[in-house]
Amino acid sequence: MAADLRSGAGHGLVLVRRSPAAVTRWVRRGLVPVTVAPLGRWTGICLAEDRARSAAPYDVALELLAARPAPWRARPAVGLFDVRGRAAITVQPAGIRSSMHWLVWEPRRGVVETPQLAGLSLPMLLRAAGAEGTVREEALADVLRSGLGSPVDLLVTVLGLLGLPGRAMLVGGESEGAADVEPSVRGVLAFDRLMAEEAAHRADLTEQGRAGHEGGGRR
Repeated sequence: MAADLRSGAGHGLVLVRRSPAAVTRWVRRGLVPVTVAPLGRWTGICLAEDRARSAAPYDVALELLAARPAPWRARPAVGLFDVRGRAAITVQPAGIRSSMHWLVWEPRRGVVETPQLAGLSLPMLLRAAGAEGTVREEALADVLRSGLGSPVDLLVTVLGLLGLPGRAMLVGGESEGAADVEPSVRGVLAFDRLMAEEAAHRADLTEQGRAGHEGGGRR
């Protein structure tokens, strides 16, 4: 059954500098069922299922995993994702106030501009991966410049070039010592309630605006 669930879960991997026990407490406060595994100095996190426990439209597990900030004690964090036919690489540098930085790659185009997202520089990626001084920036740039292969091909290549673990988790969602972790039911219900309240509030504002517009038009 687990293999069937994982087959449609999409490809994504988050690497954090925190023990599996500490990571487990964090992911339980989220919305996504995940698999957590020790990977040497890192802990790997990938999807256990392709749907989050939260209600639609906030139930796309891969996008939620990619966008969720890591705890500051677990940083630097590195993420690698195949999202809607693109490869996305994320880094949250060490530090309490550090934000998430993104690099997006597309087949046949290479790296693409994403002005709405904070950009990820190659030195920042090398530093977060612990590859600064051992991997040439030019070698990484050459890989990213090419548009050859699929998003997963690109992510696996970058993972290997940086000397990072977790290939089996990225490709197949499996690793020795892995354990599945479910999000807290209470947390999911609280999130759904908050989203429903915000949606109702937006609907009220829209209705009030429409009524005001129609009232003004009758003058």
